[in-house]
Amino acid sequence: MQVSGIDHVNILTDELEKTAAFYENLLGLTRSENPAVKMSISGYWMRDTAGNAIIHLVDRLSAPDRYSDYRPGEPTHAVHHVALRCAGFEETVAKLNEMACEYRVSGVERLGLRQIFVADPNAVNLELNFTGD
Repeated sequence: MQVSGIDHVNILTDELEKTAAFYENLLGLTRSENPAVKMSISGYWMRDTAGNAIIHLVDRLSAPDRYSDYRPGEPTHAVHHVALRCAGFEETVAKLNEMACEYRVSGVERLGLRQIFVADPNAVNLELNFTGD
């Protein structure tokens, strides 16, 4: 077996619309229905401009029996962050300022890498990696 990358990230939320808006506004992802979870579980696929599913949002409250032991916003400890390859560093900083989000900028100069660290409304830590821009 060979792994070529992350297919998607699944995020449970008690605030589906707020979380979807966060990913739309900050990362430019678009929401679409997910036919696989139409079985009375609410949620969205958050897709990139090519239509690839990047983040799967699941409304935890729409499936209380399935997700009753999970609490969005509480640290998971095992998963520290999700890293995404991105483009448009300056635009992202401007968008974060516009959204009044707290964030931290860092980088690895020898790799030509700039990074933005930010948390979504569910306390999911995001590492946004920018190379070449």
